[in-house]
Amino acid sequence: MVAPVSLVIPVRAFDDAKSRLSEVLSARDRRELAAECARRVIGSIPGADVFVVCDDDEVAEFARQLSAAAVRVDVAGLNAALTEGIPRIMNERPDQPVIVAHADLPFGERLRDLWSELSPTSTTTSLAIVPDEARDGSNVVVIGSGLVTRWRFLYGAGSFTAHVAQARELGVEPLVVADDMLSLDLDTPRDLENPKVADQLDRLIRSRSRE
Repeated sequence: MVAPVSLVIPVRAFDDAKSRLSEVLSARDRRELAAECARRVIGSIPGADVFVVCDDDEVAEFARQLSAAAVRVDVAGLNAALTEGIPRIMNERPDQPVIVAHADLPFGERLRDLWSELSPTSTTTSLAIVPDEARDGSNVVVIGSGLVTRWRFLYGAGSFTAHVAQARELGVEPLVVADDMLSLDLDTPRDLENPKVADQLDRLIRSRSRE
């Protein structure tokens, strides 16, 4: 049985997602890609309490259909959305660690293995970060329940370095997890050229346009 954990996934409106891929993917394909990646992340840890932070009716319904709780927020931006949403989640699950995972991880199912590896040594004040391939972004952040209320979300350029520095300021040495699959996200056309991603693309976008 999986150790108790709250899996938190911020999800943008599908029509607005992946705009930086517009030169290589149609609007329909970008929408399908965003939804399929989010679906994989939402279903990645069986038995976890899953919360989707969003400001969109369609995304909220999408989450509920996948048996996840929709946490509606009224603010723009990833950091602001999590800052508003996380306290509400902690009110419901105050004693559980929180995994914040990006919604655009093509191999999100790997989160199950990650949590299986981390949970035996996880403490209320532990912190683990899975950076992206460039060690610039923070694709997955695992925050102990006693640390969440003091944690500030610093997503954006250089978030990995910023999150590591913040952890040390709080007296915590973060565990940096180099994971070949969870380090992959889909932000730019170059990301789609990664051989691992290219091999999955037809499964991520089943009705892919071929124009």
